[in-house]
Amino acid sequence: MKRLVTAEVVSADFAKGHTTLFAPRGQVIVTPAAWTRAHELGVTIDQSSTPPPTAPTGTGPTTVERVVGAGGLVLVRGATVELSTFAGAGPGKHVQLADVITSRDGSPMAAGFMSWSRDDSFDWQLDYDEVDLVLEGVLQLTLDGQTLEGRPGDVFFIPKGSKVRFGTPWRTRVYYVTYPADWAAPRAT
Repeated sequence: MKRLVTAEVVSADFAKGHTTLFAPRGQVIVTPAAWTRAHELGVTIDQSSTPPPTAPTGTGPTTVERVVGAGGLVLVRGATVELSTFAGAGPGKHVQLADVITSRDGSPMAAGFMSWSRDDSFDWQLDYDEVDLVLEGVLQLTLDGQTLEGRPGDVFFIPKGSKVRFGTPWRTRVYYVTYPADWAAPRAT
């Protein structure tokens, strides 16, 4: 049986902070009133057959309050961001991550938050450029045997192709921007 998306469904999803509603063609019927309400609220109705990822290489959905304004302007309420486990850090690591701006927003860049503690430091090879702003704690980046340490307000640039160790002496929280946006896309091996 097909699911029905009405104007009320769009309004309810929007009230929960959702700005995209997944409604695959052939599986969901979207009423004309739902299309109108989505347009009024700035909600995108995604009719692709593949559901969007919930959290890149993570283990659960990322919750965030978003406001979509005129001309593609997007506001993410930072206080509402809930991080998910980032499986890409490796087994037994408790690295938390949330992409809050992605290519689904029409952006060529992605942005998000990440946090971890000393025992969860991890190695990573970047197939993209990245800028990290330290929000809390101390971020230690090790590249080619040299470690640089950043504190709140400090900004790192990590060039594409770098093999870096993301570390911290106790814990850290960072805001990152990557280019291109699809940083978590499967990489060639």
